[in-house]
Amino acid sequence: YRSMAAVLLVLVSSALVLPTTRVGPVVVESLVTRQRALRLAPVAAVAFASAFAPPPSYASGGATAGRTTSIPTAKKRYFARVTADVASFLQMGSAIKAGALSEASNAPFWSSGLEDLTGAGYLLAVAFKIDARVPPQKIQQKRDHDALIASIDKLKKAVGGSDKAAAQAQYADTLAKLDVYLKGVELPPTSHAAYQ
Repeated sequence: YRSMAAVLLVLVSSALVLPTTRVGPVVVESLVTRQRALRLAPVAAVAFASAFAPPPSYASGGATAGRTTSIPTAKKRYFARVTADVASFLQMGSAIKAGALSEASNAPFWSSGLEDLTGAGYLLAVAFKIDARVPPQKIQQKRDHDALIASIDKLKKAVGGSDKAAAQAQYADTLAKLDVYLKGVELPPTSHAAYQ
């Protein structure tokens, strides 16, 4: 694409070169007419934009389709996302500990963090399988993730209610399950400064 854009840019710029006319012994350069410039402007704009456009990206052709993601690759992809989701969860936990259930029920964790923790957390968990023939249900990290998500669903119901003690107890249970999951996927526990 870039070579075609460069050729197009050269052609357009050469078309904009001022034509010359000979009047006796004097050579006079005539100006490009306004009509000619207006006709060439869109072509020049496309050529200019194409010359600096990023090259297209192509899929790998399915070389990794159906195979497991390596643990280092999964860590690069999902550690930061899961860390941010855990931080959002812990921030909401402060409101639950304080008994502010209305604040906790409107926490940003419910709108974005939970969904991302469900997706990225699952992908991080299943990346820890050693053998591609092992189904995800047999991976301990995936089972820990499922238990965590089930506990978070119970917490959501408890936070939506009015019983502060029940919500705080469910938060403590969910926090314990979160620590088990984090240990399984080689992330620091919830008490670590990474989540502040």
